[in-house]
Amino acid sequence: MAKGFKGKYFSLAAITATVSMVTLQAAHARAVELQKVVVSASKASENIEDATEDIEVISGEELQERGIHTLKDLVHYITGASLTSNGGIGKATQLYLRGMSNDKVLVLIDGVRFNDPSNLSGVTIEHLLLNNIKQVEIIKGAQSGVWGSDAAAGVINIITNDTSHTTLNIFGGSFRTLQSSLSSAKKIDNFYYALTLGYYHTDGFSAITPYKQNPTDFEADGYTNRTLHLKGGFEKDGLRAEVGAHVIRAYDEGDTFNPTTFQPDPDSRYNDILRYHAYFTNMSQKFYSHILSLHADTTQTSRKYPDAIFGINAFQGKTQNIEIKDIYNYRGGRLISGIGYQDFQTSFTNQKIGYHNRYIFAINSNRFGNVILQENLRYDMYDAFDNQVTGKIGAKYRWDMATLFANYATAYNVPNQVKMLNPWGQPNFNLQPEKTKSYDVGIEAFGLKAVYFKERIEDLINWYDPNSAVWGDEYYKNYPGTSTFRGYELQYTRDLFDAIYFAIGAQYLSPKDSNKNTLPRRARHKYTYTFTWYPTQKHTITIDGYYVGTRYDDPAKTRQTGRYNVTNLTASHQFAKHVKGYVQIHNIFNRRYQEVYGYGSEPRSVYIGIEGSF
Repeated sequence: MAKGFKGKYFSLAAITATVSMVTLQAAHARAVELQKVVVSASKASENIEDATEDIEVISGEELQERGIHTLKDLVHYITGASLTSNGGIGKATQLYLRGMSNDKVLVLIDGVRFNDPSNLSGVTIEHLLLNNIKQVEIIKGAQSGVWGSDAAAGVINIITNDTSHTTLNIFGGSFRTLQSSLSSAKKIDNFYYALTLGYYHTDGFSAITPYKQNPTDFEADGYTNRTLHLKGGFEKDGLRAEVGAHVIRAYDEGDTFNPTTFQPDPDSRYNDILRYHAYFTNMSQKFYSHILSLHADTTQTSRKYPDAIFGINAFQGKTQNIEIKDIYNYRGGRLISGIGYQDFQTSFTNQKIGYHNRYIFAINSNRFGNVILQENLRYDMYDAFDNQVTGKIGAKYRWDMATLFANYATAYNVPNQVKMLNPWGQPNFNLQPEKTKSYDVGIEAFGLKAVYFKERIEDLINWYDPNSAVWGDEYYKNYPGTSTFRGYELQYTRDLFDAIYFAIGAQYLSPKDSNKNTLPRRARHKYTYTFTWYPTQKHTITIDGYYVGTRYDDPAKTRQTGRYNVTNLTASHQFAKHVKGYVQIHNIFNRRYQEVYGYGSEPRSVYIGIEGSF
């Protein structure tokens, strides 16, 4: 690989001589790794070593070092996760965590849900830019005992950076791409604020692309994203009060089907417009061994896009959440308990649907020498569905050179509101929640982590066509029986001489529906790799990539979309104390592949960026 890269495409020496970026010493970067604190596993800060779940945490420094600018890009490198996309950035993207799809993964921004009740897939990760990020937390396995519905496969929490700084970042290159962000955070006496403004535009390449052809040979489909993150507050004598907002406005050009022939048309065009607004407030007060807190948020998402048959589709989803919780630290343990209320609403043209939920929960953790035990229990009371009880039991044992952990949990997913309305066929208001049982067991030693997992879903909701000859008879239904997702994950990381860091990951997945058929669009094998070299105090070179094994786009296994490797490079140099720059090359070997059959993927592309801190 190295020989082919050096001889055929670029000289690493030439790249590092002309570009720059912040450089982290390998020893320092790994020391930060060991001190990571997570909040998503228990709704309160805890050291990652004290959590029993299988967790990956990616810091903002790592994102910069590896040139990762979107959540979509990051997912490619998460062991146990994969995705398929209908084209380039901003195009419809399906996330699979341990083989389970978008609507079973809860995505949060600073603890505020990004999932949309009016979206079939639950969450549109293609619109999430990673500007000014403190860290991204990925919690794998059923998490309904903490977070309720939408967390059957796990939780992804994006936490923005509020440490004092002012940073300007500009990045651009192929396909007339330009990304810029301005972030600033400061504490003045007892007050603080954090602000991020992000902008992304690209002319892109064709979304629909005939198999094996070059997506740049057809009409380009662009994308524009404007993002705002804002929070500020007051902190004194154990009292903390905070308000904030997250706003995303995205405009996406895509391809659709020819309304006459119903065939995909790479030179067609439609516009997809998304508006996401979230507003939240947090308050907390310390009382001796207790921390009492209040969280409230409201989110609203609107989407407009054309349909070859129905014309303009306009969806609106709205959620409201209020929660009161208490964190009680007692000798040898901690108990977190709370109550909450949630409301979910969806509207489509003149159709509306909604339901609400009241819940109570308790999360307990104890340490007995080298043993950590964690339990959680949650009771949800919906007005439209039967009450749900979910929970988890987890254990971790640590000794000098190794750690052993295991978790068993239950989860559920209430039916997606658009699937109940079903604007494209027959509605089904009798859909019932999917129910999940999940367990994993793993070991960590000498830089190696190995995990085995199994997820069992009862009453999986899927599309049903009773008579393919009659248009409009289709609807969503609960399929009887149990669908099973099982597999293993391997990760190995190593530092060499404080100048080289590398990480490799491997996963095996067997996703079966209740009839034992393999579910499509999930790769059976996936491998990831990262190699970072710190040749000097001012230079960093990172080569990373992923290999996707056998993957079929259809249940009949007639459309192969796997068996390819994508390799990327980021090289950096620090020009001055507060000025750094970098160059990135995506898909350096110019592999031609498709994640979804008939949709293009990014060919080789080059980007250059510069960052200044003030």
